Amino acid sequence: MSKLPLEKIINRYNELSKKMAQTSDTKELIELSKEQNKFMNQYEIALRISDLERNIEENNQLIKELSEDDIEMVELTKLDNEEKSAELEQKENKLLSYLTPEDPRDDSDILLEIRAGAGGDESSLFATEMMKMYSTMAEKIGLKVKIISASVNGIGGYKEVVAEIRGFGAYSWYKYESGVHRVQRVPSTEKQGRIHTSTTSVAIMPLIEENSDFKLDPAEVETILSTSSGKGGQSVNTTYSAVKMVHKPTGIEAQSQDERNQLQNKVKAMAVLTSRVYDHFEQIRMDKERQERQEQVGNNDRSEKIRTYNFPQDRLTDHRYSQNWNQLPTILAGGLLDVVEEIKKLEAQKNLANLSKDNFI
Repeated sequence: MSKLPLEKIINRYNELSKKMAQTSDTKELIELSKEQNKFMNQYEIALRISDLERNIEENNQLIKELSEDDIEMVELTKLDNEEKSAELEQKENKLLSYLTPEDPRDDSDILLEIRAGAGGDESSLFATEMMKMYSTMAEKIGLKVKIISASVNGIGGYKEVVAEIRGFGAYSWYKYESGVHRVQRVPSTEKQGRIHTSTTSVAIMPLIEENSDFKLDPAEVETILSTSSGKGGQSVNTTYSAVKMVHKPTGIEAQSQDERNQLQNKVKAMAVLTSRVYDHFEQIRMDKERQERQEQVGNNDRSEKIRTYNFPQDRLTDHRYSQNWNQLPTILAGGLLDVVEEIKKLEAQKNLANLSKDNFI
């Protein structure tokens, strides 16, 4: 049986129909009609899901009752069940999308930040692999990736990398990646075969464009200029083209030195700073909403370990949903898309469980 609130949806729709038939107040009739129209799609899908569940149950009972001589009938009934089960899954996913709240940021382009954490060189190498993994996923979806700043260590691993990912629905695909990612494996430099544990952190933020309503007060932004530096900190030019910006009220920083032109670096740094500050205040707002709904504190805290990549056991574990996937090399090579699609369903089901009664009846 479906975990969706089918009976509540159907009962609420029928209750509205009954009230509409009984009222003679035009204003009340209009309000009731508006509310009923809001539930029309949910009601129709809920009815179809109920029919499919009943038909599948009847088919299962029929299969039990058929004799061993009715092989053809058994096969036809099983085939009918397969078709109905496929439609049932599709209808349940559709109803789930209606019942769970929309995130207004889902269509936004994003700023992706990956930082190496505990584990030294191994952490930076995995940060590089993660950047490739996210880029491959973006290519599969049809999104465009542009690295706008990167800090590389002596062995070619990312200490930090910031990228723009642009395209319709970018935020909806990457928003579940924010948090600490742990990797367990034997590094290529490990001669004793010991498993090392390292971490990288990922931040996903909606990209705030110049025409956005969200603006930083120039008086609250400190700009620091310096000469650009290469690997090891050596100066690569004598002009003050590198730009660091600090949002004084929050202490949030952003910098850019990849462009030789100071103005271009200022534009880049301001874009990153604006997105980081916006995300900072969005996190505060969402934390407050979670507390008001009495949800478990820390569910989406970025300091929380959200995922483990265990190479010796060929297993990816998402700790938020207690789910495991195998074939890590495939996931890193683009198979993350399948993982994210499943996480989307799990998150929708979790949100549905937290919805108040008034959200769907």
